[in-house]
Amino acid sequence: MSQRPKSDPYSRFIPREEIDGVAAWQFAAVDGSDQRPVLATEPGADAAAPEARLAEAREQAYAEGFQHGHDAGAQSVRDAMEATMRRTAEETAVRMAQLLRNTREHLKHNEHDISRHILELACDLARQVIRQELVQHPVQLQGVVSEAMAQLIDDNLPATVRMHPADLALMKGALLETLGDPAPDFVADPNITPGGCVVESRTNSVDATIEKRWLRAIGNLGLSEPWNPADADV
Repeated sequence: MSQRPKSDPYSRFIPREEIDGVAAWQFAAVDGSDQRPVLATEPGADAAAPEARLAEAREQAYAEGFQHGHDAGAQSVRDAMEATMRRTAEETAVRMAQLLRNTREHLKHNEHDISRHILELACDLARQVIRQELVQHPVQLQGVVSEAMAQLIDDNLPATVRMHPADLALMKGALLETLGDPAPDFVADPNITPGGCVVESRTNSVDATIEKRWLRAIGNLGLSEPWNPADADV
């Protein structure tokens, strides 16, 4: 019986040094559905992809942060401008109200002054007109004397009419005809301004001088300008 020769221990394994290359074996699907081409990738592509995504995320975060900061800053500027404009408007309104009050007070004061000046001017004009009337129409004194006599208390006492000498010389005859009996006594008094008179009795007197009548007339206007002011043209 022949002996079987001893098998070589390397007959069942291939030494590493004899292997040129090794590839992992993968069983394919029975239906062939996994037979898809494998895309070749460049060396280092897998390592560069995370860095690219990180850089993209960083840029996006920066852009979002910049936009958020820009919006927040713009809103702050708008709020500050609105607050400033509102404060300025309020201060302007206060100043305008004060200006209007001052203007009204100033106008009211000026209106009072203007009204008084107009009245004073009217008095000056009236004074000139009355003087001309007294010179041109002295007969008007007849009515003044008659009115003054009528204001005396009727006590049947004799009366005296004091007049300027020029007026008395001109009007005595007409007055005697007008007043009738009992006629008053007429006295020439150079202290009486032409155009006026003073009627007296022992118990009463009526001042119908031009100065007194003038003050009564302008007193109704709130004035007290004398008949012959120091700066008036006589």
